[in-house]
Amino acid sequence: MAANRWFIDSETGVLTDVLLCPPDYYEWIPSNDIAIQTMAHGGSIDRTTLHSQFDELVSTLKGADVSCHFLTPHKDMPYEVYTRDSSQTTPFGTVVTSLSRAERVGEEKEIRTFYAPDEIWRTCTAGRIEGGDIHIIRPGLLAVGVSGGRTDTKGAAEFISWFEEAGWTCRMIHFPEHFLHLDVIFCMVAENLAIAAVDVLDEADLEWFREQGIRILPVTYREAMRDMGCNVLALGRDRVVSPRHSTRINAMLRAEGLNVLDPELNQFSRGGGSIHCMTMPLRRQSLQTA
Repeated sequence: MAANRWFIDSETGVLTDVLLCPPDYYEWIPSNDIAIQTMAHGGSIDRTTLHSQFDELVSTLKGADVSCHFLTPHKDMPYEVYTRDSSQTTPFGTVVTSLSRAERVGEEKEIRTFYAPDEIWRTCTAGRIEGGDIHIIRPGLLAVGVSGGRTDTKGAAEFISWFEEAGWTCRMIHFPEHFLHLDVIFCMVAENLAIAAVDVLDEADLEWFREQGIRILPVTYREAMRDMGCNVLALGRDRVVSPRHSTRINAMLRAEGLNVLDPELNQFSRGGGSIHCMTMPLRRQSLQTA
């Protein structure tokens, strides 16, 4: 049945299918603090390296037995490469999100051309919410980041309500807008193990994660913002994709026994996004049946 083709119930189940978009029209634009700082210091994209890095990411994923699916890039969508934001796979079907920035609103039409109509479970209509703020941590547990910018309280509350109706434990995680999305300062790397900018997250939120049995490895503010160091992708079976330039974080993850796959992605991180932003998991093996 087509409606059951895509499914995830966690951030850490074995990843089998993922959605990406080639960076044919990717640009750094002054729409986030990271890109603004990069451009202010004279940075410019090396397009040959950009495409080489994207190809390395795709090769890394395929080498880990992940099937890669692709959106069609469009000239007027410079951040379409960050497929995490325009939709969200759930245990109940796909959700089309509500993008905030004017240069990204057109992505909704394109994302609807990828999914079959009966695969779309819900469409977000209250406020704004983007996939980088949505963390389906494990079956029954959801966290949604709220900065007031990319995701606002109304958008988060609507999304959370659908999961609460199904009996899930949910929490809004509030943080300053210049961090863009929750996945800039928090990401799961393995079951019950995360990395986070612990000096940014509120102590009450850190305690909530601890109460859920999630152990957090610390990432600094500089690593999070300069390197997009928290923006990683768990593949399941103790494997994680993390940028090559995040040397200290990668060493920390390896010390935890994780297999770190480390493509270079600095042409993307300098524009305000990295591996987690560039990948929307379409299907993971359920943690309930693993």
